[in-house]
Amino acid sequence: STLTIGEAYMRTSLVDADSAKEARYPPLSSFITEAHIRELEEKNLVVIHNVLSVETLKHARENIEKLSDAMDITNHLNECDVRQDQILSIRESDHSEQGVHGDALIHCVKLLRGIPFLLNKFHYITSHSYLVPKQCQLARYKPDGSSVYVRHLDRCNLSMNEMGVVEFLRASDYRGRVVTAILYLNKSDWDSGGELRVFDHHEKGEERDEKGIDIIPTGGKLILFDSSKVEHQVLASYGDDPRYALTCWVNGILT
Repeated sequence: STLTIGEAYMRTSLVDADSAKEARYPPLSSFITEAHIRELEEKNLVVIHNVLSVETLKHARENIEKLSDAMDITNHLNECDVRQDQILSIRESDHSEQGVHGDALIHCVKLLRGIPFLLNKFHYITSHSYLVPKQCQLARYKPDGSSVYVRHLDRCNLSMNEMGVVEFLRASDYRGRVVTAILYLNKSDWDSGGELRVFDHHEKGEERDEKGIDIIPTGGKLILFDSSKVEHQVLASYGDDPRYALTCWVNGILT
């Protein structure tokens, strides 16, 4: 119906998105160099270490602890066979009964949202015309040895014919993702599993990479990858501490 199509068209988290320039965060320039952007172009993925100090990581986790009750009620009932993490949308402007978000967590959000400015500055050739959502996604995986996220791609590359008009419109944000940025907020000596397994990109008809490469979610590690090409999954973690990841999906136009 017209109403359903209208609802699908309006389902977006980018209504109040910023431009790359508006989301600029100067402290990020201390960590991301032109060499990192060239590596992202060449390999579709780059890993940047020690973006956060041990002290900032500690404060960020303390900030997150105040959000524990809110995270307890999110559990992907419609996707429990796909992912078992608990998520929360984080905006700089959020207010709750616990007050505003802590400075360390807001710093992390600003770091992720500042990435498109540097993609432009260093002339990243794979995409352009960025929209930066106001929110980042905070994900918590319990250390139960079973909570995972199965292999997937962050961008929807299906056509309208393959999806149908309504689902195609509902997936507008997913169809626009060009760069995924993940910042890990775990301890800097993390050794409790929960690896991010990434797979080599393959074109249709090419052999699918079934082995992958595992990236340890060490606190302060920043991962950037091409949302349209890099399939990935999250492995189970264990031990005493939850696994925390903060993610920003940058929208734009593929070159």
